[in-house]
Amino acid sequence: NAQKGPGMGKRKYIPLAVMLCLAAGAAALVLTGDGVTVEMLTNYAPKNTALAVVVALLAYAVKSQTVFVLYGVVATAVGIVFEPPLSLIVNAVGSVICISVPYFTGRASGGEAAHKLLAKYKKLGEVYEGNRDNLFLVSLVLRVTNLSNDILGLFFGALRMDYWQYLASSFIGILPTMVLYTVLGSDLDLTSTPVLICAGVDIACIIAAWFVLRHRKKRKGTQNEEKAL
Repeated sequence: NAQKGPGMGKRKYIPLAVMLCLAAGAAALVLTGDGVTVEMLTNYAPKNTALAVVVALLAYAVKSQTVFVLYGVVATAVGIVFEPPLSLIVNAVGSVICISVPYFTGRASGGEAAHKLLAKYKKLGEVYEGNRDNLFLVSLVLRVTNLSNDILGLFFGALRMDYWQYLASSFIGILPTMVLYTVLGSDLDLTSTPVLICAGVDIACIIAAWFVLRHRKKRKGTQNEEKAL
């Protein structure tokens, strides 16, 4: 067997160090003001479009590692700062960052993180235990129900779920919410037709996810009863 180089063991701590730096940055913003708000992000947005895009993506990177920054705040601010379709593109790329960074942090932390999260978050544990044979579905359903990006990324990364399956299921699940916040940022009218349509789609996805889980639970219960006979 090939021996690991002296730096191989230390590489797994790099994502954890990045996570701590991003979390510290977000905490500093919170402690020095009223927290990270839509108004704060739009006020600090550079006038240069390219630079503003970079800043927006950095905000997503910070959000991906801390609960101090809300996904909806960043996505709405992007909808205000940029005109469509650029706002949608920036939010799409930012969402991929937000989905991916916690995943690789969890992957570096090992399987213990998954067990700790299962013990701490009952909803996560219930959905996972009932559907562990289909991680794509578990990831999709949990994302649709708007469970924290940070928690989901750490969990599926620690489980070493295939990254591309995780990314696809997570992006599909977060898409209605992403579009809703983007449209809300460009419209700022909660009663406008586009906002109501996006909100309706988001609610429909949550209801559909609930029915999928309910159906699978009933089907498994029936199968278990048949085996017992």
